[in-house]
Amino acid sequence: MSAHPQFEEDIDLLALDLLEKEDCGALQAHLEECASCRTRFDEARSLAALLAFSAPPAEPPGRVRRKLLADLRARNGAEQPATVTSIRSGSDREYRETRPHTGSWNWSNLGWAVAVLVILAVTATLSEQYRRAENEVHSLQAEIASKQGELDRARGVVDLLHSTDTVRVKLMSGTAPWPWPEGKVYYHPKKGLLFMAQNLPPVEAGQVYQLWYVPKEGSPLSAGVFSPDMHGNATLMTPPSAKITAPKAFAVTLEPAGGAPAPTGPEVLSGEY
Repeated sequence: MSAHPQFEEDIDLLALDLLEKEDCGALQAHLEECASCRTRFDEARSLAALLAFSAPPAEPPGRVRRKLLADLRARNGAEQPATVTSIRSGSDREYRETRPHTGSWNWSNLGWAVAVLVILAVTATLSEQYRRAENEVHSLQAEIASKQGELDRARGVVDLLHSTDTVRVKLMSGTAPWPWPEGKVYYHPKKGLLFMAQNLPPVEAGQVYQLWYVPKEGSPLSAGVFSPDMHGNATLMTPPSAKITAPKAFAVTLEPAGGAPAPTGPEVLSGEY
């Protein structure tokens, strides 16, 4: 609360450049002497600057527009004369001179504008917070789905490795230079296949390694394609397939990118069950 409440409305109007000229001189002289009211004026001027830079373009209500035009006409016209208000009390008549009340509609519209700005600011803030929260939720959902997929694969590997019915086949190569490439296949007709290899030579551009089931009867069937990392290590896991019968052997060949329907390239690894 200001120490001089009689100046509060005029201070806000002065900050908005809406105070009548005849009232500016007295108020400005008061502000030079009163630190409390000067602080109040600085706060009002900061709010006015915030309104100028923050208010979005909007069509004012018709009532506000009409009042604004009326005020402008009043300012451009002649000075309004003092009015005499007649007040009856019993049989006595008292007269008092009052000057026209100026700036009251400006103050009410300032309150309306501030309320609108507060609503817009709160709405924008909540909207931005909701958007960020929604993005974070989507990101967390994607991360959870990825982690769940990794967890499911890890459980599948553990289940496959620990099953007593899993077929274990070691694949070797005796033609490559030392260290020799080697691999291991863990196969279960209902749990899928896991292949791990090491010391594989790097592949050239346009080539991949391809793993093959070699059944007891029939042609080899592709178990997938892969490329080793910079250390020559590779891992491949495939789900169970109804097309696969009991394997006789497994083999790895070098094929064109994308793989081939049947082995065409040189055999890199092989192993019999």
